[in-house]
Amino acid sequence: MKLTSLFLLLLILIDIKAQDRNTIIINANIITATIKGERKQALVISNGKFIYVGSNAEALAFKKNYSYIINLEGKTIIPGFNDAHLHPSPQIPFENVEHVLKLDTVTSVSSLINLIKRKASITPAGMLIRGRGYNESKLGTEPIAAIIDKATTNHPVILVHASGHKSAANSVLLTINHINKNTVDPAGGKFDRDADGNPTGICKESASHNLTKNDAIIPYPQKSFEEEVNNYADYFRNILSYGITSIGDAGADTGRLRIYKALVQQRFPMRFNVMMLDKLLPEMEGGDGEHEADAWKVLQWFNEQKIEQVQNDFLRVKAMKVFHGNSLSGKTCWLYQPYNMINPSTGKMDYYGIPYKRSQAELDSLFLAIHRKGLQICVHSNGDREIDMVLNAFEKVYADGNPLQLHHRIEHCSVVNDSIIKRIKKLGVIPVLHNYINELGDLLEPYGEERLSKMFATKSFLDAGILPALHSDSPVSDYNTLQRWESTVIRTAPNGKQLGASQCVDAETALIMYTKGGARATGEESVKGTIEKGKYADFVILDKDPSTIPSNQIHQLQILNTWVAGKSVYTLSK
Repeated sequence: MKLTSLFLLLLILIDIKAQDRNTIIINANIITATIKGERKQALVISNGKFIYVGSNAEALAFKKNYSYIINLEGKTIIPGFNDAHLHPSPQIPFENVEHVLKLDTVTSVSSLINLIKRKASITPAGMLIRGRGYNESKLGTEPIAAIIDKATTNHPVILVHASGHKSAANSVLLTINHINKNTVDPAGGKFDRDADGNPTGICKESASHNLTKNDAIIPYPQKSFEEEVNNYADYFRNILSYGITSIGDAGADTGRLRIYKALVQQRFPMRFNVMMLDKLLPEMEGGDGEHEADAWKVLQWFNEQKIEQVQNDFLRVKAMKVFHGNSLSGKTCWLYQPYNMINPSTGKMDYYGIPYKRSQAELDSLFLAIHRKGLQICVHSNGDREIDMVLNAFEKVYADGNPLQLHHRIEHCSVVNDSIIKRIKKLGVIPVLHNYINELGDLLEPYGEERLSKMFATKSFLDAGILPALHSDSPVSDYNTLQRWESTVIRTAPNGKQLGASQCVDAETALIMYTKGGARATGEESVKGTIEKGKYADFVILDKDPSTIPSNQIHQLQILNTWVAGKSVYTLSK
């Protein structure tokens, strides 16, 4: 649907520098997300916040000589989306050596080989070639070293799985890391092996963490700080086009925090919740590795600096990202009952995933140290056996007192049961749930129907009085909000199967989790997440009401306009 010429003209006329001028929007269908079913007609914005939400007549009473008045002619307004957990990854042109190959749409081994060959042809020998997002259900097989070697034997190559928790390495990368038949699996990780015990190149969890940290690899050219900031700005501008007004960076180092501070100083229109890596804490010295890549290069502050806490309108640095668990779609998370699949190591149905390397006592100690620093704990945990360990640690944390009223989080919180839900409710812990079934659902079938019926347990949590937050975990799944939203509602995998139908919720309920739930997850529910008087004027204009269209058409909605702090920051082109 094209925007009306009047609507476009009014948006163009808005002086985005004049925050002190009232903006009045009338004749809108406003889904406030405060409670399900609430609708308003009009709103008034001043100084970046809503000062009135209600009827047309009362909104127009705020009119002044310099007010802007926008007639939405029945279009729908919703709160800005909050992607509570993702991993920002700016896109770099294919021609640049540091470009990461996008593999989520590669559907054959021959296509994969040809893509890597193209990249190898413009990459100096000895320099790393990286890919991200391979999916063995699409390829038909795991891209073992013997397959990647057909593309190049002059470059180290690493291809990260869609889950981010396992990687495929070619023979060059295995050789320079001295990984061979005699290499012992590291704690919390595993090298897949052939019948003779030789590593195949598939490296799971901690076995993949340090493969690219090798002096034999020719480094990429150094980027200037300005280039890095500009790359991130471009990335976040694209995110704005999907109606996302707040994000949570789930694992930042000191270098990326510096980038966020620069963006905020430049008044970039995005609200950043930054979860610092747990290995920045002195308690973690020599401890947990970060699977997502090269943070180790900028951790010179390791023992010299405290974790700086910041909270203002656009930057929140009050949280730590902790890993205690493995991957769901990578099928490495630790379960009480075996996966519904044959264990290739034994030929039996006796595979429970990979136990996490940290003991209960170590986890208890780490959580208590973070809690006493006044930092929110955001812990990655997927399997039911992992989550119970996390909850055991939270019980000890809260027994020590909670004077700052910290509500800690479980990131993903995927495989749960009734006991886990009750414990989460009792402790006041916030689940931050995946909603990627429409992208990665084909990889989840080995969990079986019983576990799938409680996976991403949106309905069960809501029934228990718990409001979850939602997240893309991008680049694990696309941050396209409309796809993620629809997936939460209909839970249909790429193969057409509906997974865990009992956890389906309606479109408006999913929206509330995506907006209000995200604000609650950062303790910011009083300032954002819903369209109410006194809150940040962060909102999205849609072409249709999502609650009145078929659920499988949510992805076809159009985001006409995104607003942050009362400013129009994205408008759909004609």
